[in-house]
Amino acid sequence: MKFALLSLSAVAALSVLLTPAVALPTLAPIPASYNQHRVVRIQVRNEAELKALSDNENALDFDYFTHEKNVGGHVDVRISPSAFPKFQALNLEYTTLIDNLQTVLDEEKKADAQYQQIWATTSKTKNGLSSLKEGDVSASFDDTWYQGYHTYADHQAWLSEKISQNPGKASGFSAGKTFQNRDQAGIKIGSGPNHIVFHGTQHAREWIGTMVVEYLIEQLLKGTDSRVAGYLSKYTFHIIPIMNPDGFVITQTKDRMHRKNAQVTNGCIGTDTNRNWGYKWNTGGSSTNPCAQDYMGPSAFSSPEAKNIAAYLKSLPKVVSYIDFHSYSQIWMTPWGYSGTRPPTYNYMNGLAIKAAAALKAVHGTSFTTGDIYNTIYPASGSSVDYALSIGVGAPFAVELRDKGTYGFSLPASQILPSGRETWAALAAILDNLQV
Repeated sequence: MKFALLSLSAVAALSVLLTPAVALPTLAPIPASYNQHRVVRIQVRNEAELKALSDNENALDFDYFTHEKNVGGHVDVRISPSAFPKFQALNLEYTTLIDNLQTVLDEEKKADAQYQQIWATTSKTKNGLSSLKEGDVSASFDDTWYQGYHTYADHQAWLSEKISQNPGKASGFSAGKTFQNRDQAGIKIGSGPNHIVFHGTQHAREWIGTMVVEYLIEQLLKGTDSRVAGYLSKYTFHIIPIMNPDGFVITQTKDRMHRKNAQVTNGCIGTDTNRNWGYKWNTGGSSTNPCAQDYMGPSAFSSPEAKNIAAYLKSLPKVVSYIDFHSYSQIWMTPWGYSGTRPPTYNYMNGLAIKAAAALKAVHGTSFTTGDIYNTIYPASGSSVDYALSIGVGAPFAVELRDKGTYGFSLPASQILPSGRETWAALAAILDNLQV
């Protein structure tokens, strides 16, 4: 017998009566403080300003939120209060996106605490309200999942539940072990001869990537779209919600703004796994400084996370698309990242990206830019999508999800479902038009 489930508001109303005796689950406290840290958008107007920016980035300990360091572009940078006067002395043109990053993080934490109360009650009552008649309540528990962000343990439990609830349609897999011996856990859906691989959260602080990837999993499993049955017979999907679990755990326990994995080099934590892939590694757009956010590692594939996914891609017989979901900037991009010379299949790939962006915009009016990585945002060698194309993947994409800098990596939870819905429309547009 099928029962309707509690809406978020209904669950909140019941939470007073059903508060559990044990402590509620919550995202762990984040010790790193970003009080008075600003996020600014620097306009690079000429070569002299580009040189000033590049020459001073290490001394000012810039944390690049975006990396478009070229004349005519702009770049978003986090700057500490101690470095800000020195930055102002460079006389670069800038606008302030976030005046105090810690305030944004505190708001995120407060909203999460409220949500975790609701989520704990939802989980407690999920199997305990069978006396309710269908129609008594309005929304599903699946929708409640997307009302907030989750702990790493909850994400793993969610994935296991989806696999166990869909025998014959879904199965679990691990692409390999991370540096700290966590599984890069995934779900395989469908039975088609054409394989599609995608994942979220290669960069640890980009939490929206995990939630959107999980929303896509949900749509493929539910099959409410009439096209889904066709997708599952045409394609086999290999989906990893959290590509970089070690880094993800660091963002929830030590430093919300951590980007890289957990490997330590010269006292600095992390390699940027998306500069560590073994195609055109160390040919520009990455750093040799272990403390830099785009540190490429001591050698190609020195990070197990990148090495594992690469091996998994190579193990599949016919990969027609690969998507690496990131945030933020609202861009749907193609290779190359290492070179401004576009690959022979660029028109095909960008044509798909244009269709994806149009379908996405039709849902909530969100605008995405398309183009190759090098010419659209910045040079970036050793990237996942460049590697994917180099081994014959038909249409690899790097996607930067919402927003454009207002909240950056701390996207409000209210935007999770809209992001999921519009990204599902974009994915469907690609699935409908892939050449297989």
